[in-house]
Amino acid sequence: MQYKNEIKNDEIIVFADTSLYSKDSIFKCLYWYGDKYHTNVSFADNNTYRVSVKPLSTNQLSQEEQQYLLLKLERDLVDYNLRDIVTKETQNVRDLLIAKAFSNGEFDELPPGDVSDPLGFNINQLKND
Repeated sequence: MQYKNEIKNDEIIVFADTSLYSKDSIFKCLYWYGDKYHTNVSFADNNTYRVSVKPLSTNQLSQEEQQYLLLKLERDLVDYNLRDIVTKETQNVRDLLIAKAFSNGEFDELPPGDVSDPLGFNINQLKND
């Protein structure tokens, strides 16, 4: 079934495909809305999240504010999903950097090959102060 993002009775409703968006990224995104909005995540069907945001206060949002919030929520969901993807893809690199940072010099070794500079810089002439 095809769902359309909408504004209904002062509630912003966005649908996200479960094969594209992770549950973690949706909750990370909605965390930042919690101070001003009531948020809810449920399933519209087996393949679609239903994400809703509604103001906590009794003050209703103008149509422009509602439209802005809908667009912001759509952008933020994409943003946090991309952050989740990048975090997963760079996990090994971060683990290696952390291991290197806390290795106390155990793995310090010079890279293979000659280190040189076309301007005549000689790494062997450096003094350790």
